[in-house]
Amino acid sequence: MAKNDAGKAITPQKALERLQYLCARQEKCTYDLVQKLRRWGLAQTDVDIIVGKLTSDGYVDDRRFAKLYVREKSRINKWGPIKLRAMLASKGISKEIIDEALNELGITDNKPNLFELLKKKMPHVKAANRFDLRNKLIRFGASRGFALDEVIDEVNRLLGSDE
Repeated sequence: MAKNDAGKAITPQKALERLQYLCARQEKCTYDLVQKLRRWGLAQTDVDIIVGKLTSDGYVDDRRFAKLYVREKSRINKWGPIKLRAMLASKGISKEIIDEALNELGITDNKPNLFELLKKKMPHVKAANRFDLRNKLIRFGASRGFALDEVIDEVNRLLGSDE
């Protein structure tokens, strides 16, 4: 028997029940479940069996997770496609599923979202001069996962290009 976070013994059956409850409440990916099971100290064979059961029963689906993740993070957190791709890849989601999720959402034209994001951020940026403001806005846009050339274009449009 393995031990859970509190140090109490946990059986594979109990772990399965807990993860079924967790997955019914919130969308999870396979990677998250495997990490949790490893923290609980379950053997790799038990981990494989539990994840297989959750997948076959429809509790976990990486494709469904990726689509929801992309939709929520782009709409609520205003993340760009580069950051979304990196975060999904860090969770072990395959490139095909990531591409499918990004294409389904239609994150091809980010300029309106990016412009509004930069416009909202601009009054809160402490900058010594216009050049400093421009650099900070570019860094901010790039950190949100937008392509650098798009960010530069939108910052120039927002500030009025001097070049």
